[in-house]
Amino acid sequence: MFPAYCDGIDRRGFLRVGSLAGLSLAQVMRLQAARAADSAVGPGRASKDINCIFIFIIGGMAHQDLWDPKPDAPAEIRGDFNPIRTAVPGMFVTDILPHVAGVTDQLAILRGLTHGDPDHTAGYHVMMTGAHPGTGGNFNRNKQDNNVHPCLGSMVAKVGGGNGSLPPYISVPNFLNSGGPAFLGASYAPFVIESDPAAPDFSVRDIVLPEGIASERSVRRQQALREVNKFERNIERISKNVQASDIFQEKAYNLMTSQRAKEAFDISRENETTRQAYGMTSLGQCCLLGRRLVEAGCRFVSIENGHWDTHRKNSMSLRDLLVPSLDQGLAALLTDLKERGLLDTTLVVLTTEFGRTPRINQMAGRDHWPQAFSIVMAGAGVHGGQVIGATDSQAAYVTDRPVTPPDMAATVLKILGIDPDLIVHTPVGRPVPLASGGKPVFELFT
Repeated sequence: MFPAYCDGIDRRGFLRVGSLAGLSLAQVMRLQAARAADSAVGPGRASKDINCIFIFIIGGMAHQDLWDPKPDAPAEIRGDFNPIRTAVPGMFVTDILPHVAGVTDQLAILRGLTHGDPDHTAGYHVMMTGAHPGTGGNFNRNKQDNNVHPCLGSMVAKVGGGNGSLPPYISVPNFLNSGGPAFLGASYAPFVIESDPAAPDFSVRDIVLPEGIASERSVRRQQALREVNKFERNIERISKNVQASDIFQEKAYNLMTSQRAKEAFDISRENETTRQAYGMTSLGQCCLLGRRLVEAGCRFVSIENGHWDTHRKNSMSLRDLLVPSLDQGLAALLTDLKERGLLDTTLVVLTTEFGRTPRINQMAGRDHWPQAFSIVMAGAGVHGGQVIGATDSQAAYVTDRPVTPPDMAATVLKILGIDPDLIVHTPVGRPVPLASGGKPVFELFT
C-alpha cells in the first residue's frame, strides 16, 4: 500500500512522474548510474573536455546546390544557384548561404564523403554510426530506428561520460533515426526532447513537477519520500534492487528540481535578440538549445532537421523552404559559440545521409546519390577556412581525399578525446571497434 502525501499524490504517483522514450526519468538515472562504473576508467576514456552539436539533415542534402558548386557544368547539372565569395578568399558556397558565407573562416567543408547505399534507412545508419548495416543480420531496412551498431551519441555516452547533472546524450526535437545505442544497451540511449523549441508552448517533460504541485509542497513530499525509503531500508525482506531504485527516484527528483537543469532547458531565458539571430524556426531554435545544453555540460546533442528528400522541385524547396533556416541557424550558432568562448570546446558537425544526383530529373528534382556529397565541421580545434577533398566536374564522384562514414566517426571521436580504435563488446562477447576501422581526417588540424 502506498501512502498518500498531503498534496493528494501517492508515492506510486510520484514514481510514475514523467517518461521519456519509454523510460521514466528515474529509469534513465538508474541506467546511467549502472553504466558509470563501466565507463569511469580504462583505455579509450575521453580525456578532453570537448562537447559536440551534431546536426543531421534527413533526406539527403544536395551538395552541388550548397557546398560544392559547379558553375561551369551544364544547366541540368549545375542547378539554379551560383557560387558567391565568402569570408575566405577562394572558398565558395552558393548564393542561398549568405549567412554561412560570412563565417566560412570558422568551418571546414569536406567535399569527399562517399558510401555506396542510396537507401534512406541504411543512409541514416551508416552516417549516424559510421558502420554500414550490411544486407543480412538483424538490420531491417523498413524500420528507421534499427541500430546494429551504436550511434555516435551513444558511443560518447558510453566512453565519454558527462560533465554535470545533465544526461550526456540529448536528442532534439525528437529521436533521430538510427540514433540508438544498439548492443550497448538502453543506458546509453539519448534523453529525447520530444518538443519543438520554436513552439510558443515549448517545454521539456520530465524535468518539471506535475502541474498543481507547488515548490513548498514538493519539498514536503520529498521529505516524506525519504522517510518511507528509510523505513523500507530497515525491512530485511526488501531487496537491494528495490532499495537502489529509491535512490534513483531521488536522483530523478533532484534533476527535476535542479535550477541548473531548468535553466539549461528553458530557452525562454534567452533574450529576444539572441533568439531572433538564430531564427524562430525549428532548426534555428534547436541550434540555440544545443548551445545552451553543451554550455551546461551535455557532451553530445543531436539535432534532426528533416524533409530534404527533394525528388521534386529541388531548387524551390531549397531556396524557399529548407536552406534559409539552416543558413541562419548554423551561422548564428558558430558566431554565438565563438563570442561566448565555447567554440574551442564545442565540435559542430553538419551531416546528412547522402547527396543528390548530379543531373536534375524530369520533376525538377534530384534523387539519391551516395557516391559523393559534402559535410561540414567547425570548432574544437578544427582549422576553419578550408576545403578538404574534391569531386569531378559534375559533383558525381570523389576525385580527391575520399572520406568514408567510418572516417567521419573516427574523426568525431578523436576530437572528443575518444580512441576510435577502442573495442567494445556485444552481450555475447563479440569485440566491435567503435569507429568500424575508420581513420580520422587529420587534415582538419594541420
